Amino acid sequence: MPLYLVLIGFDLLCAVHVVKTRRPLYWVFIILAIPGFGALVYFIAEMLPDLLHSREAKQAVHGARKAIDPERDYRALADQFDTADTVANRRALAEECLRLGKLEQAITLYQGALSGIHKTDPMIMHALARAYFTAGDFVRCTRTLEDLRAANPKFESADAHLLYARSLEGEGRRHDALPEYEAVSRYFAGAEARCRYALLLRQNGEAEQAHKLFQEVIRAVDKAGGPFKRSQREWYDIAKRNLA
Repeated sequence: MPLYLVLIGFDLLCAVHVVKTRRPLYWVFIILAIPGFGALVYFIAEMLPDLLHSREAKQAVHGARKAIDPERDYRALADQFDTADTVANRRALAEECLRLGKLEQAITLYQGALSGIHKTDPMIMHALARAYFTAGDFVRCTRTLEDLRAANPKFESADAHLLYARSLEGEGRRHDALPEYEAVSRYFAGAEARCRYALLLRQNGEAEQAHKLFQEVIRAVDKAGGPFKRSQREWYDIAKRNLA
């Protein structure tokens, strides 16, 4: 495409942007009076700041920084924690440790956060259980979730319930895990719980029931479509493979 057509298109794009976003109309005169250069000045002065402050741009910049320096956030959070040993700072640093695979440090931080008025905080106990699970310590994960339930009988979390079922399975306690999977699969928002339940049923020799569950997953995801289907792609594919 000839360069002059590209410049004309860029000028028109910027001029339309001026009108649509209700910028001062003098920008239109600048863009038209100085083709190419006027639009470039407008883009740098008005459009670029908006793009850089958009959620998508911020996420892209943050992702690039993490790729270049994976421990950037960890160092910043560690500095905050060194400055002020608060529960909030402990939790934030522990989450980052968990993301980076610093499991022992994450567990220690979560354990330290469970003190005083936060001794039985359900969110911290759940996070500690996740850390134990990630570290492969299923016994402590299960125990922590049982303590959570005993200390907070009104606390409800589909994620914690699914983690409990998975932890029981990790311990090799299949017969205890099955009813937990069945219960959580009834109200878990995504397809993961039903897929995991079906997989364990199949391992337990209950192929027919597992087959029905995989079919339910596929029907439900197909019916929902759109963003939900994209978010459930992993479990949708697992269900498909297990029906093949």
